[in-house]
Amino acid sequence: MTAIDDAEPAYDLLDGALDVHVHTAPDLVERFQSDVALAHAVRDAGMRGAVVKSHVVPTAGRVELANEALGEQVLYGGVALNGSVGGVNPDAAEVALDLGAKVVWLPTAWSHNHASQARATGVERFVGQRVPDADEDLHVTADGDLTPATRRVVDLVAEHDAVLGTGHVHPDAIETVVDACANAGTRCLVNHPFFRVLDLSIDQQAALADRGAVMEFCGYAVQSTEGHTVERVARAVERLGPEHCLLATDFGQASNPPVEGLAKFAAALVDAGLDRETVRRLLSETPTDLLGV
Repeated sequence: MTAIDDAEPAYDLLDGALDVHVHTAPDLVERFQSDVALAHAVRDAGMRGAVVKSHVVPTAGRVELANEALGEQVLYGGVALNGSVGGVNPDAAEVALDLGAKVVWLPTAWSHNHASQARATGVERFVGQRVPDADEDLHVTADGDLTPATRRVVDLVAEHDAVLGTGHVHPDAIETVVDACANAGTRCLVNHPFFRVLDLSIDQQAALADRGAVMEFCGYAVQSTEGHTVERVARAVERLGPEHCLLATDFGQASNPPVEGLAKFAAALVDAGLDRETVRRLLSETPTDLLGV
């Protein structure tokens, strides 16, 4: 069984790569590096860029300070629609999009799906923020359809030619969101479908890909989800095709350097049977096409 941590980093595969899911400082928990440090690391590795994600604050706008310090644009931002920005809040989404956000993520830790699982296991805080009470959980659907606020967010993302991330919402809600995105012409990214709070089957992922969604396979999900392996990612890519998949890290934890982690994840997938050209496409062509950069 291939392990990401044991792989020899394939830095040559990072030429032109774009990691759409990286966490940085400042944050509520310790992170491996700051926005500026990430920008330098991305440029030095020859990558096209990285998308900075926070569960608690918008990163659109903030990343421009790092880009200015570097003298070129390598970082992109977005907003996660959790409680700290008012939940599924079209105003928060619109402001972030006007500031140049490339991704709007539906609720993560404050989604009913994630929060209810956290409460069931006694977890009170997730990446520094409190787990909400049951009556505060955020829902993106009601009676099998999108809520009006969610539908407005889907439309705003389409109007700004950005990407909607499905966050940590329930698999049933993901299906509804993907259908709505297909109807609205909104580009949709299913975030870490193998992550423990989602764990979509490959059959489920294939059905979503058939409706236009892209699957985001993350190194952190492999690390943190029992039973999830690099080989499982490789088999999913073979089933769905690289045009429907991309590789990201979801790294930035204190012990997880994003750039090195992406190079190790790439190498591990080659060891698991994917050819290098397919891995290169997952790292560069699919994510840059999705984000339009």
